[in-house]
Amino acid sequence: MLVVDNEADDRSLLLQLLEPLGFELRQAASGHDCLDLLAAGLNPDVVLLDLAMPGIDGWETLRRIRALGDPQPAVAIVSANAFDRALDHGLGIASEDFIVKPVRHSELLDWLERRLQLQWVSAALPVHADLQAPLAAPELPSRADLLALQTLVQLGYFRGIINKLDAIALAQPQCSAFASAQAALARQYQFETMLSQLQKVLDEPVD
Repeated sequence: MLVVDNEADDRSLLLQLLEPLGFELRQAASGHDCLDLLAAGLNPDVVLLDLAMPGIDGWETLRRIRALGDPQPAVAIVSANAFDRALDHGLGIASEDFIVKPVRHSELLDWLERRLQLQWVSAALPVHADLQAPLAAPELPSRADLLALQTLVQLGYFRGIINKLDAIALAQPQCSAFASAQAALARQYQFETMLSQLQKVLDEPVD
């Protein structure tokens, strides 16, 4: 998989999402770097392509990729501008091949499943019993912290989730057990479990 984006943070986020799942990723910081890698013999199954880049933009980069002939990679446009979704410039990019930043983990995986006809295989990772149990009411962060964490989990923003949990544990040591359990779930990308647990806590009446 080739990630093409001039923003190092955006490339890093995609690597953090995909490398733990077993994908092999290469990076390019511009359209020219992307084309140089392809010319050197890189033959990715997938290109995740930003549009707003210096030099040649994403559309021109894609136009030149198409000109290289077969085999063609599956291409997803990854852009912060949702209005670009309506544009394809005749390059075969449908609206479902457009992923809006910040990238949602579930949306990206759904796209990969459709375009590559993947069948996900769950590794037999050990999950401690306490991770599956409902969150206990004592020693929970404030409601504001829980809501902020919920938003990050909904986005599938792994680095943001871990940073938030680290901040909670540092500022509120009594919540360290909560933060550790949630971080363990996040590292296994069990975002749905996290959301279920967080929602249950948020729905509980306040004394």
